[in-house]
Amino acid sequence: MGNLYFSGKLPEQNPFSEDGLYDSSWVQLVIAENLEYSMITRKTILFQLTVSKCYEGWQFRVMDYISYQLGYGRNVILTADPEHYEEAQKVYLGHRLRDPFLRYYEPKYLIHSAPPAALQHILRDGALKSWTRVKAEGHISEDSPIGAKLGDPEDFRDYIMLGEGLAPEVVVNSREKGFICMDADCEYSPGARFYFDTSQLISVGLLVRDGCHYKVKDELPIHLALFTATVPKLSLDGCRITPNIFTEAADRAFNAFLQVYQLDNRV
Repeated sequence: MGNLYFSGKLPEQNPFSEDGLYDSSWVQLVIAENLEYSMITRKTILFQLTVSKCYEGWQFRVMDYISYQLGYGRNVILTADPEHYEEAQKVYLGHRLRDPFLRYYEPKYLIHSAPPAALQHILRDGALKSWTRVKAEGHISEDSPIGAKLGDPEDFRDYIMLGEGLAPEVVVNSREKGFICMDADCEYSPGARFYFDTSQLISVGLLVRDGCHYKVKDELPIHLALFTATVPKLSLDGCRITPNIFTEAADRAFNAFLQVYQLDNRV
């Protein structure tokens, strides 16, 4: 297990290690007050999560991040007002990373987007697989996933990452271009967008929280997907497609599906 340390700022030299250095066993957590984002990850001297206390659920993200990182044996340097950490502890009391229910602030549905080249293998195997699994099977040639450019810890490679809104398409777009591309209006080639019921993933014990992301380790069977959006299914063949265009079309189709699905499954 790692340890939790407190620091008003992150100095260039590590005050908590014998050699004064930071390595992959160190991460940072910042609690801030910012209305521009709920949270953001980046790599400075080390991997850092900044959580804004202006948004609901920030206390859970703070404690989930600490629990997850300590569980992987990492040391966490917390840069925050001690009162904010104490508040997070009180709110989190009685909770754990694997809470077997959907928390009040968590999304009802989560998405994973796959690039076109991966679809054949996904459909054949009947599952989404982590970067580590796909790499071991020889289906990708990259030395590291696109998340490495954001400084993601290596264990993130063992998970299928899930998200909301534009984020899954930003990943596909960035992987296609070979760099982190946040332009949601540039042309790209989407593959498939898989929609999952978060409560179902929790109920079958698959959902993992790490404070930054929701994810599933190793493999995620696609039969659990409520809905899958592809270019042909959305009648976008031959159209100029951007992350914004594909996300909006896919979400509209999913919402239309949900209306029928919920009617058919009323108790």
